[in-house]
Amino acid sequence: MPGESQQTDHAIATALPPGLYTPSIDHVTHALNHDGKFFPVPSGAETEFIRPRSGPFLPQAFSSEEFAVIRRLVELILGDNLKTPPLQPATGSPEILYDEVAEWIDLVVFSGPGVRAAARNLTPEQRALAVAYFATEGPVLELETYEPERICKEGLAWLQQEAERRSFQTFLTVPPAMQLELVFSISDSSISDSRPDLGIHHTGTFFFEFLKAEAIRGYYTSRLGLKELNYTGNSFYGQSPGCEHQSPSDDPPHRPPRS
Repeated sequence: MPGESQQTDHAIATALPPGLYTPSIDHVTHALNHDGKFFPVPSGAETEFIRPRSGPFLPQAFSSEEFAVIRRLVELILGDNLKTPPLQPATGSPEILYDEVAEWIDLVVFSGPGVRAAARNLTPEQRALAVAYFATEGPVLELETYEPERICKEGLAWLQQEAERRSFQTFLTVPPAMQLELVFSISDSSISDSRPDLGIHHTGTFFFEFLKAEAIRGYYTSRLGLKELNYTGNSFYGQSPGCEHQSPSDDPPHRPPRS
């Protein structure tokens, strides 16, 4: 039963090769019993629970000026309709969703060198297991070579140079309309893209692609994004709630339009 001591699990887990773990029943119980922004960290927990801050956020991968640019770009990518803060913000948490997503991007960039090092230090057997898990070598090669810190450094430099070239100002001081114009110039959206050739890539476009992917990931793993998706995980059900969508066989028969 959840909450009971799992002494035998520890013995089994210690025999597994690095990178393979059995699920922790204690952790599942702990998560199910708390519905707040932060979980009280149990004594001796190996899980890296997010903790409330006691002071202002200090970026680890960016300078304060660079992080302000990242924060503004997140707002432009996600749109203006997320500016309303929660009615009861949790103490020690980001005040608004743009801050939360920008902090997530800072963590991704800061973790880049460590992720690469861990991937490159896999034994041949562990790497073969990872390739078998993904069914292709591509994701493993990406873990070994992906450099988000370089992408952001070069992208921020490009953005600054382009803003100065167009207006002799920094990105944060140009009018919002020009900020959007700069973002559109490196966007891969066929609707709003102002690039004459979508096949052309440079440091600015790589930077935008990274930011867009992580901004979307950060949003849809936030509480607000999961609510929008009607995510029902991390909950206990006496029986499976099932799927609300109709299967193709349940669709009504096709009828020709009325003349």
